[in-house]
Amino acid sequence: MTEFLPKELDTYIYWIHEREVIRIAKEDLNLSPPWTDDKVLQKYKFCQVFREDDRTTRWFCEHIREPLKDSTDVFMATVIFRWFNYIESGKTLIKHDLLCNWDRKKAIEEISKQNKWVTGAYIIKTPNRMNKVTGVAECISHMWKDKNYLIDKMNSTHSLEDIWNVLRDYPYMGPFMAYEVVTDLRHTYIGYGCDDILTWANPGPGAMRGLNRLTGRELGFCKRSHPWNEEMQELLKIAHERLNNNIIDLDKFEMREVEGGLCEFDKYSRTVKKEGKTRSIYKYNKDLPLVEGL
Repeated sequence: MTEFLPKELDTYIYWIHEREVIRIAKEDLNLSPPWTDDKVLQKYKFCQVFREDDRTTRWFCEHIREPLKDSTDVFMATVIFRWFNYIESGKTLIKHDLLCNWDRKKAIEEISKQNKWVTGAYIIKTPNRMNKVTGVAECISHMWKDKNYLIDKMNSTHSLEDIWNVLRDYPYMGPFMAYEVVTDLRHTYIGYGCDDILTWANPGPGAMRGLNRLTGRELGFCKRSHPWNEEMQELLKIAHERLNNNIIDLDKFEMREVEGGLCEFDKYSRTVKKEGKTRSIYKYNKDLPLVEGL
């Protein structure tokens, strides 16, 4: 059994609860801000408790994933969108039928007409000496050639971790991007039968720091052979025991929510303890009812 520090554990549970209370007050009840008395949560942006509630994911789900969820086209459509991960690029890709019928030259031509092409939420790796649009298009083209092989490999397993392993070593995808794609595929025919949604997640650096805070370890500890998943499984069980099902939909609270929440808990704790600040300040815009973060 992992020994979690009681005060840190209380803060972790509090963050999950309060962040979802904010979403409910803002979206479901349509209340005016502030939606919390917590000054840190008022001022800074934090991701949603459920990734499915993020603005970009909601758009992707409605316009791409749900229409294609039972089709083999959903795999590359997911890869293509997530490599850009920008709604305006998604609209362009749909308009020119590039998600199901990829055309590298056409994609570069049309997306380059935009003022912005890719997300700023995370770093996207592309080949050296290429601009971002050309680099992303090049990565997609390589995977497009191998799509049938990759689909067959993914269809032969019932494990999100196995699917992640298939994708993570692909050139320029890496463990982070592969995890984003796997998280989406979990809600499609590829991931419907996966049996590790409550036992596996890919711990990123933020999740590791969050677990280090909870256990009192050195914050920079990041040994890959450490049993991170075992600790997250214990945390998932505690969360299900302590969270209010009237606030948190525990039927949907899986290992992905634990992993993502640990990263945001670390950001929140870092700010509260004045160890540093998050980079994004929240600015309320009444014309944008759904935003990434608060």
